[in-house]
Amino acid sequence: MTSAAEEWVPRRDVLWGSFNGLAYVPRLPPTAYTLLLHMMTEQKPGGLVVATHSELATGLAMERGMISRAMPHLVAARLVTVLRRGRFQLHPMIAAFNDPREQQRAVKTLPKDMRLDIGDFEDEYERRFQHHLDEKARKAETKTKRNVTPISKPTHLKRVH
Repeated sequence: MTSAAEEWVPRRDVLWGSFNGLAYVPRLPPTAYTLLLHMMTEQKPGGLVVATHSELATGLAMERGMISRAMPHLVAARLVTVLRRGRFQLHPMIAAFNDPREQQRAVKTLPKDMRLDIGDFEDEYERRFQHHLDEKARKAETKTKRNVTPISKPTHLKRVH
């Protein structure tokens, strides 16, 4: 006999994760937290999330633009790495694995500067996110300059009588 909940909830393998890394999550906008938690539920073993921004938005009943605005916060906080379109990698310190030894190996192989528990994570997040904003503004300015046609000197025409 199955319960009503078992009938509509898809069966998932239980993954193991030590989410102590969440203690090193900086103050993020609420949408970024919501997105992170959703990605954590959608991950494959090892922290791979296979979903486009549109699919993530649908899963959260949000607009796609909200996901696009939240994702840079997660990237700046080093919680998510964008591998390519529709492929994201959760940080090993918050990712789920098949067993604890897999996570321990993944965390041990991290370069020291990629660990969440080393350094001042709040300052690092703010610095990285400001860099993202500066880069975005620089690209917008470059794009604007390319779309402007320079005014040239007026040409002098000869009078025809």
